[in-house]
Amino acid sequence: MSSQSPASGKRRHWVVIETGANQAYVFASNKQAVNVGASELIFQAGTGWVKDAVDKINEGCPEPVVEIVVAASGKALLLAADAHTGRAVVQAVTRRALDDAPGLEIWGTVDPDPVTDDADLSPALTRAYQRQAAWRSRRPSPLLRHPTLPFTRPCHYSGQPSTAMGEEGGTPYPRAASVDAAWRRRDAGRDRMAGKLGNEAVVDATKLADGVSHAGWVAVMHADGNGIGGVFRSIADSYAGEEFLANLGAFSRALDEVTVAALRYAVAQVTDRTGWLLPLVVGGDDVTVVMDARPAFEVTATFVAKFAETAAGHEAISRVLADVGHPGLTACAGIAYVKPHYPFSEAYGLAEQLCGSAKQIKRVDERCGALDFHVLHDSVGQSLARIRAPLTVPDGDGGVAESRLWPGPVVIGAPQPGGWADAHDVTRLRKVLEALGGEDDPPVLARGALHRLRQALLAGRTEAVRASDQVGVWAADPAAARSFLDENLLVAEPSADRPVSFSRILGAVDLIDMAAGTAPHAGRESGRLGNSSPQTRQEVAA
Repeated sequence: MSSQSPASGKRRHWVVIETGANQAYVFASNKQAVNVGASELIFQAGTGWVKDAVDKINEGCPEPVVEIVVAASGKALLLAADAHTGRAVVQAVTRRALDDAPGLEIWGTVDPDPVTDDADLSPALTRAYQRQAAWRSRRPSPLLRHPTLPFTRPCHYSGQPSTAMGEEGGTPYPRAASVDAAWRRRDAGRDRMAGKLGNEAVVDATKLADGVSHAGWVAVMHADGNGIGGVFRSIADSYAGEEFLANLGAFSRALDEVTVAALRYAVAQVTDRTGWLLPLVVGGDDVTVVMDARPAFEVTATFVAKFAETAAGHEAISRVLADVGHPGLTACAGIAYVKPHYPFSEAYGLAEQLCGSAKQIKRVDERCGALDFHVLHDSVGQSLARIRAPLTVPDGDGGVAESRLWPGPVVIGAPQPGGWADAHDVTRLRKVLEALGGEDDPPVLARGALHRLRQALLAGRTEAVRASDQVGVWAADPAAARSFLDENLLVAEPSADRPVSFSRILGAVDLIDMAAGTAPHAGRESGRLGNSSPQTRQEVAA
């Protein structure tokens, strides 16, 4: 991001430029190389293209007639000396989008009413946003630019009308204009991400068509900051004039720096593999990446924890949060574990829903972040609610109303002891992972016992309690097994409407399987969590 503070005492017009339907544009194709290129085009639209347009207009002027306040991926806020100049910037950027990124939804608005008093800068920006939203609601979709006619050959990757031919693996395929443009930018997008996160971790440019290296499973992770929009609104309410402009730009830039730094730190903890990560969106407080499933849980948990820690230590963010009375920035994330050839757009949609599920933490403890995850064995895409419906079983004995057989949301931070967040603390789940899959000590329960518990949990609480009594007796250390089951099999949690319980065990088994991998070459290359064989993994998944 870039931020500049214009000089005071001028007549200025707000200019707002934004891209829209970003997710639909980036994930219009299941080809990950195309996703990378599309993400790069969105980034350039709000940064490079805006800067080029502003530099050209300001060229030869004794003083800048357009100045950048915020320039971020897919978004720019400018102040222009007059409305005509503002429209010239919008025209230059949108014209370039038509040439370089066909199909990208982008528009700009110039507030016709000038700001003459610095105290009116914040209210005027709100007015410009309102005009921007009204204009967006009236403009037609970019899809109408390329109607499918009977004689139009469909794109091999997106199904849209094709406009060009391109080779992949020596075979020519028809490409839509949007796909062709993204394809040309894929290497630039990959290199930019690799420069931020590490060249060894990010998929090599020559292997983008193959995707990330993996051992049978890949993870799609989507993360998002908590309450960031509220902070921006608080900035508008708490500052005025040049102070408002300075803090708006500084906070925007700092947010991007914190996100990149936190993800870079999390990625750097994985030192035993290469080409395991493909970042698609890393900007502002949004992150979407595809990665090898084996390190995905710890990478995501580390990112969420590091995001809060880095934000707390960033001077610009700390100053703004103190002024607006905000406790601190946190993030939530969702991880969808899928097979490598599962439709990527469906996997991303599931990860986004899981991130939304994790955001329950905002209503409980806004000082903490969270993540949620699901291992998808089905081949048909479904909503998260539908996927988890069979995993919500009624109490068969008139006690607890229902049992939820997944451990999420997993809370990351320092929750208050004894409450809902504490019951979902990531440290508790990690203890279960160690007990079931640690390398130093034998597991507290054998795989056959876990398989029995899985079947019993799906049958209801009564059957689960009966099965836990049985497997506790079978265990090598019955006392340790009994204590483990009492603490983790069905955990009671407070609920606003009715009492519920949740289980840590099945989710932990899934994580152990993901960390171990299922490809023949995976073996026991899994680090701390992976010590199960393909045979036992299949047994538990049955």
